[in-house]
Amino acid sequence: MSQLEKVAVPQIAAVTLSIAPEGKLTLTGTIATRDPAEGIAPFFRSIHNAVMGDKLKAFRIDLSALTFVNSSAIRLFVDWVTWIKNEPADVRYKAVIVMDPQVTWQKTSLGVLKSLAPEVVELKNI
Repeated sequence: MSQLEKVAVPQIAAVTLSIAPEGKLTLTGTIATRDPAEGIAPFFRSIHNAVMGDKLKAFRIDLSALTFVNSSAIRLFVDWVTWIKNEPADVRYKAVIVMDPQVTWQKTSLGVLKSLAPEVVELKNI
């Protein structure tokens, strides 16, 4: 069993999270709670650790159906990319983020995320 298959998926209001064992996280809905870090940050950290443990070279994060996130939630993605970037170059993975360029927050925020860490972030339009 892979490390990724062992990650517990939290139940969080207004957003659905699902992990596919081949290396994909899908988020649908919205993240607009006052402090999304409470439930989502530990989950993202668990995924990061599992991807590192499984020695994956890429991990797909499908945000295309995530229609809204507040600024606190955007910070969670910045933190995740920072964790990846801080890993040694020979063992880190690439975050392949699937986005919908018609969704305003994705169009404006994900380009900035890529500019923060172009060596570990790849953007793919649906």
